[in-house]
Amino acid sequence: MLIDADSDGYAAATRPHNSSTRQRPARVAVVSRPEDIASALDEVAALARSSGTPLEIVPQATGHGAGAPVGGGAVLLDTSRLTGVSIDPGSRVAVVGAGATWSEVNAAAERHGLLGLAGSAPSVSVSGYTFGGGIGWLVRRDGLASGSLRAVRYVDGGGRFRTAADDAAEEIDRAAMWAFRGAGGVGIAHTLEFDLFPAADLHAGALLWHADALPELVAAWSSTVGTAGGGVSCSLSVLHVPPVPPFPEELRGRVALHLAIADPDGPVAAAPLLDAMRAAAEPVLDSWGPADAAGLARIHLDPPAAAPAIGDARWLDASTPVIAEALLSTAVAHDTPIVMMEIRHVAGAPVRRAGAVVAPPGDFVYHAVASLDLSPRERIEEGFARARAVWSAADAGSTPGSWAEGSAGVPDALPADVRRRAAAIADAVDPDARIRRSRLLG
Repeated sequence: MLIDADSDGYAAATRPHNSSTRQRPARVAVVSRPEDIASALDEVAALARSSGTPLEIVPQATGHGAGAPVGGGAVLLDTSRLTGVSIDPGSRVAVVGAGATWSEVNAAAERHGLLGLAGSAPSVSVSGYTFGGGIGWLVRRDGLASGSLRAVRYVDGGGRFRTAADDAAEEIDRAAMWAFRGAGGVGIAHTLEFDLFPAADLHAGALLWHADALPELVAAWSSTVGTAGGGVSCSLSVLHVPPVPPFPEELRGRVALHLAIADPDGPVAAAPLLDAMRAAAEPVLDSWGPADAAGLARIHLDPPAAAPAIGDARWLDASTPVIAEALLSTAVAHDTPIVMMEIRHVAGAPVRRAGAVVAPPGDFVYHAVASLDLSPRERIEEGFARARAVWSAADAGSTPGSWAEGSAGVPDALPADVRRRAAAIADAVDPDARIRRSRLLG
């Protein structure tokens, strides 16, 4: 069903989690079941014929990756109601709707001692995150989320229902499976099937220190992060702490250094890193310990409410610990536009299946976030440029597309040959270009 701006549901559908861009489509297509997608495509085609104006179809679930404006020449296809979650504990496989969030998936999976390869924020949908690669807290043991994909049920530009899989009967569906694994996907996905992983002894936590101790803490992190066990994933960040709970009163309104750390296999392998950093300075907050899925989702300390975020990100190489202090120091000044800057350790992640991006292109990821509520875009870009002057010394050559918040396109997320191949697959699935392409292909 297509609804207009005067209808109930239009405002909610056009209010993405990342509110940095305006969404005022001609209509919203409300999708409650996969079958509704084909009907919506027919309705859009009829509306385009009657108005004499082509209408682009823009799929959106939670809108965490929203970056390009959606205007009157488009219909927003809202997949947020496709939230079904089915867990098969025997085969360790989840079958979920494209609008399901990671909090919903892992709440169901952990009842069986399993987890999906979720990202930092529990409110992110499984679809866009996974199709963009998916860098989660189990990455060093279990790989990128894109590599866990077994199949994707989707609709092509002609309204036909298809299943992308490595063993699909038609070559176009085998090719689509490759594109869904890290190139942003093709067509309109409605159901994902992916692997789950055991996490019987999950440990995780967030540690916070005053940023005054940054040199000592970064030195401790840099000297030990490379020796962390293969299941240990961590992120070291500068955080401008908002003056509100749940942050410790001692840090509210101040600048902190933040370590988020997790290991699905128990506390032992993380101990040397944690011991070194605790010895360098006493943390104000230390929540490390046994964790469930909800606890794991909290360690990144993401804001729960929608925000107009602008992000900058880059894959970095093994030399990153050498530049870590200089890089994080660019985000410490009180007048910086950057509210969070992190370095994520992902080295050693395994590759489980073939796809566009199924292995981390670097050993580390740089990520910085600013808010348009707090700073104009020009100042934000200046802050990113200061960081770029430092991280360029460790540049691995590409951007993790799902971490470039507020960007309409991320043309350097994929190597040129991968982007051309993925674009050709998108053209084959949707030859009339009715569906907006992934921003990774821009």
